[in-house]
Amino acid sequence: MATRIRTFPLPNNCHHHDHDYHQLVIAMRGQAEFEIAGRGGRVDVLHGCLVPGGDVHFYEGIGENAHIVIDVPNEDVSTNMERLFDAPRYFEADAGLRLLLAYIQREASTWSLYPEAATGLTQGLMGALHHRMFDRPCAPVRGKLDLALLEAYVHKHLNEPLPVSRLAAVAHVSVGHFHLLFRDATGMTPYQYLLEARLRRARELLVQTPMPLAEIAGQVGFSSQSALTHAFRRFYGEPPGRLRRLH
Repeated sequence: MATRIRTFPLPNNCHHHDHDYHQLVIAMRGQAEFEIAGRGGRVDVLHGCLVPGGDVHFYEGIGENAHIVIDVPNEDVSTNMERLFDAPRYFEADAGLRLLLAYIQREASTWSLYPEAATGLTQGLMGALHHRMFDRPCAPVRGKLDLALLEAYVHKHLNEPLPVSRLAAVAHVSVGHFHLLFRDATGMTPYQYLLEARLRRARELLVQTPMPLAEIAGQVGFSSQSALTHAFRRFYGEPPGRLRRLH
């Protein structure tokens, strides 16, 4: 396959898949939540993600959104760029990267007509990312959050969409600040925390109630029974049906 550059909205419910090529995703408008091989993070106009080929990833657009999605074949990643995709990564887009991304969006009709141009531009973008991520790392931000308040809020609203913006409003901090404070305080991203909270509640309902699995999925905020089953198997090492039979 050739490098592909596309811009489209991500769906407002949780989906998951994997593919044998790498991917770069960042929002031009709105935001989304991602979980890549167990590592969660936020994607918005200032933050993007790098998805290694073969890694299962969950994603959910939040409200109205438009995302640039770049598919990168393995053979288009040179040896000195391989580090970008040796693990799931989230990155921050500074002013220089935003100008490049705005150009990519503005010339959207060009990339399908001229694959060589798409490949060249993607190489330049990956070079800029490699320089920012590995040559001049950012220092962590320290701070405090009322984790007890957040935990109570999350468990009360597990059946609802809980984008980072909503949790940041509860904590009375900006979205960007909240994401860094939360990770610093808990060792995980808000998305990872939400995923674990949803799965732990699903396990309780499986063991303690006769509620159908599809209904449990809705109760804990998954878009479908299959999405819950896949996440449950990855987290607990067994499908929810087997756990219920054992209990």
